[in-house]
Amino acid sequence: MIEKTDIEELVLENKKSTLGTHFNDAFFYNTLKYSGEIRKSEILLWTSSYWLRGGYPIFHLKFDSENRLKGISKELNPFGKFINLLTFVALGLFAILPLFGNELKEGLALSLFILVTALFLFLIMRKATIHEKKIMTEELKVAIENIERKKYPEKFKNLPRQEIPKENEWTLKKILTRIIFYPVCIVIIYFCLTEILPNGKAIHGLFGIGVCGAYLVADILNILKK
Repeated sequence: MIEKTDIEELVLENKKSTLGTHFNDAFFYNTLKYSGEIRKSEILLWTSSYWLRGGYPIFHLKFDSENRLKGISKELNPFGKFINLLTFVALGLFAILPLFGNELKEGLALSLFILVTALFLFLIMRKATIHEKKIMTEELKVAIENIERKKYPEKFKNLPRQEIPKENEWTLKKILTRIIFYPVCIVIIYFCLTEILPNGKAIHGLFGIGVCGAYLVADILNILKK
C-alpha cells in the first residue's frame, strides 16, 4: 500500500499552491516532476505542460487516518481558472464592440464572426487539453507504480511495466478533422486580410488571424514533435 511518505518523494519542490505560484510556473514552464504542497491529509502535485502552459491540472492525492493513499482527484490550477474567467470577459467585450459605431446588420455579422471563431478555438483547445491532461494523468500513475515496484518488487515480479499510450496523429478521425479545419482556417485568415482589416477593423481582423494561425502552427508543430 502506498503511503504518504512514499508520495512525498515525488515532491521535488515544496511550495504553496497559490495564484502567484502557478502564474510563475505557467510562464516560466516548470519542468519539475513534481512541484507540490504537502498538507496534513493530502498532497498536491503539479507540473507545467509545454502545450497547456497555464491550463495544467493539480492532482490531489488524499490519504486516510493511517496515511495510506485512498484516492486521487484533479482540478484546474488557480491561474488557469483566472485565465478562463479573463478570457470569458474579454470575449464578451470583443463580441459587443462591433455593435457600437456600425450599422446593426454589420455589427451583428461581426459579433457573430467573433463568437463562431471563439467557439472554433474552444473546440480545438478542449480536444488538445483533454488529450494532454490524459497523458499527465498516465505519467503520474506510472510514477506511483514505479514507487510500488521499488517498495514491493515481489508484487510486480511477473507483471509488465505500465506504459504511457501515445496517440497516433494520423488516424482517420484526425485526418478528416484536418481536412475540414485547415481550409476553414485559411478562408478565415484570407477574409480577415481582404475584408476586415482593409475596412479599419484591425482588432477583429487580428483576432481572427491570431486564432486560426495559432491553431495551424500549434497543430503542425505537434505533428512534427511526434
